[in-house]
Amino acid sequence: MVNTPIEKFFSWKSFLVLSFLILLIFTRFYNLDRTARFIWDESSDLVRIHQFFLEKKLTLIGPIDETGTKVFGSLTYYMLMPFAVLGNFDPVSTAYGSAFWGIITALLFVYLTFLINKKLTILIALLTLIWFPLIETSRWAWNPNLIPFWVTLSLLFYQLKGRVKTILSGLFLGLTIHHHYLSVFALVGFVGALTVTAFAKRDLQRVFLITLGIITAVIPFILFDLRHPPGLFVTRIIFFSPYESSMSLVPALMKLKIWYEYMLNYYTQLPILSILLGVITPILVITDIKSRSKALIFASAWIAQLIGLIFVNNPGKIYYYYVLPSTIFFLVWLIYPRGRKSYLLAISIFVILFIGGSLSIIPKLTRSNWQTDIHSVRQISKAISQRIKTNNLQNVNIAVLSSPDNNTYGRRFRDLLLIDSVHIKTKDEYPLSDHLFVISTKAEQDLRNDPATNINYFRKGKLFEKIEIPGSDWGIYHFSRNQ
Repeated sequence: MVNTPIEKFFSWKSFLVLSFLILLIFTRFYNLDRTARFIWDESSDLVRIHQFFLEKKLTLIGPIDETGTKVFGSLTYYMLMPFAVLGNFDPVSTAYGSAFWGIITALLFVYLTFLINKKLTILIALLTLIWFPLIETSRWAWNPNLIPFWVTLSLLFYQLKGRVKTILSGLFLGLTIHHHYLSVFALVGFVGALTVTAFAKRDLQRVFLITLGIITAVIPFILFDLRHPPGLFVTRIIFFSPYESSMSLVPALMKLKIWYEYMLNYYTQLPILSILLGVITPILVITDIKSRSKALIFASAWIAQLIGLIFVNNPGKIYYYYVLPSTIFFLVWLIYPRGRKSYLLAISIFVILFIGGSLSIIPKLTRSNWQTDIHSVRQISKAISQRIKTNNLQNVNIAVLSSPDNNTYGRRFRDLLLIDSVHIKTKDEYPLSDHLFVISTKAEQDLRNDPATNINYFRKGKLFEKIEIPGSDWGIYHFSRNQ
């Protein structure tokens, strides 16, 4: 009996694929308005994307950190710009862009798994729906979060034959540096392992082609620095980044232990699971070394990332994106075909990751705090903008007091007002301001008693209006200057 086209369409395989796509879209887009981070990093990025769009600007200069010492490539901005434009530069628009690229990354990785180890395709498809690192990076518009996309695309082309495809593999790998310079550690580890293997086989052509692609990706930074001395990119990474100049063996090993534990916690989101993962992972590495597994090429990348981080001077600060460049390499290392013993170890790790993802997915999709409450940020900015425009207010300033937000001058709200063409006094011009909009979660008297200097000239001023934000704990207080 021959199945009709409709019956084929509604076959169980089609049903599974359709269900996977629906769940993939859901886990990336659901509740972004309440759970996607949007603080001053994201708001300043949105301002610059808006500026680039208005000026039709092509530049290498992208995100700049708060200290002004770290400058990253602009690739992030151009990848998110279409979504910002379609969303009219709404604060959640770039998060939708991250969700889109997260979906593409997941689909590419499932296909990559199919090429490497077909029998693990369904397992990996399920893991992409819930694994914390892939969920986190898909729901947050931040430059390091696009690194997994390029690594996945690079390793996909690495599996394909042909010189051009190999060069493209290197090019895509090199583009990870455009998002964050710390990607270089995983990159060096991967290419280094390839080089060792190539020498053993006396065939360096593939290494040469991949290196050519990487150089093609980073050469714009080199040319920019040569044309604009003392430079912004390579020179700052070499001379201005906080590296450890010297370190004895014991502190180095202690720091490696800290980074290893952090990677385990990031991957599992649960202490007991991180302990299990921490035990099984080195056993699998040792087993791969004994069997001379081809998977070691990918293990070299995430191991090199951890070793490289030993030399990054970050007193008291550990950020997840430091290990992010090696995340996809870690997964590819696991999915590579192995013998029975190694295969069972790899499956055990997948089970751990799957349990961790299952327990972390619901909180990730539902829990909101001041950093992720885009709904309130949008309503607050619109309310202030409307009052300023309607009443033609002059010499206006804003402050965020008596709240969980420790940025008292309200950087993210200032950025959204700027996008809306509303210009207010700077954070240094409170003495020159006649109107102050205070954003807070507390009552009026708490604001008048707040020790912050932002409100010194308005403590005894008249309260014109209190603006309630629907569906939020936040409110806005419009004060006049002290009389």
